[in-house]
Amino acid sequence: MFRPGMPVLLLCAAVACGGSSSPTTPSATADGSAPTASVQGQTIDALTGTPAGNLSVVVGSYRAVTTDANGMFSVESARLGTYPAALTGPGIVPRETTIRPSADPMRLSVIPSGFDLVSFNEMFRGENARLQRWTTRPSLVIIASTMALGTLSAETFTASSEQMSNDEVNQIVAHLTEGLSLLTAGTFTGFASVEVERPNAGTKVTSMRSGTITAGRYTGIASLANTIGYGRWLTTGDGTVIGGALFLDRDFDHNDARRRLLRIHELGHALGYQHVASRTSIMNASIGPEPTDFDRAGATIAFQRLPGNRAPDADPAGVARIASVSEGGGRWSDPSVCR
Repeated sequence: MFRPGMPVLLLCAAVACGGSSSPTTPSATADGSAPTASVQGQTIDALTGTPAGNLSVVVGSYRAVTTDANGMFSVESARLGTYPAALTGPGIVPRETTIRPSADPMRLSVIPSGFDLVSFNEMFRGENARLQRWTTRPSLVIIASTMALGTLSAETFTASSEQMSNDEVNQIVAHLTEGLSLLTAGTFTGFASVEVERPNAGTKVTSMRSGTITAGRYTGIASLANTIGYGRWLTTGDGTVIGGALFLDRDFDHNDARRRLLRIHELGHALGYQHVASRTSIMNASIGPEPTDFDRAGATIAFQRLPGNRAPDADPAGVARIASVSEGGGRWSDPSVCR
């Protein structure tokens, strides 16, 4: 919320996860022995996509191997199954994940040790100290009727007779599409669909919807919370974000030239991100900063990790299962109010 004045991770056959203590049981071959496979891969810099060499890679209980200057490594005669893997070495943040031997090489990204993990944790791992983000491209609904805010915790609102013009709607869509691409590191360059709703005056409107990000203007935000906007997000138990909502103060969003920054910031909340206090960021609690290099780098790393990733860089235990929007459930965040 604002107050005025203020290279994709690729794994062979398993999704990157973290730290189970033993491999799954493999099927036996015809002679009764356990089938084996060579684990081959490359370690790369998560920000640049370039090789990260001279790192230690430990797969399960097999001996550690060291990547060459091009980040290439091989673990011979590993039994088929899934294994915990640990990556360590100079210049990187230690990583814990899970891999599965395959005939195809894998690419494992690592975070440079100079990257600002403190600010990353604030923005992407704020709630329950775990990474939370969308895993599917969200749809967007613009509620073009101005609505009245009763309380910050309300989920249903009353539409007024005031309507956004088509030009205003198009501008909001453009700003949010820009923000979506930026804050997902180009993973989502556009919304799955865009719909515009124009409920009649007096109609009750539900803004909190699973599978969708809604955006609209509201009266009462400034008087109730002394702010110009806020956002909320819906998460499942594993940290997958499956819903979001932007609440824009009617007067500010209608009249102030900084509306674009407000919209992108509140979209960040609808994507599951929280305020950054330790450095300049579009997610600072006070309006003003343009998107920064840190925002772009942070999103690049976040979308190379699954929801549930924890500091410093530990993926969820076992082979992760990503929650589906269609399953419903989850919990809506509280409004992130600036003080």
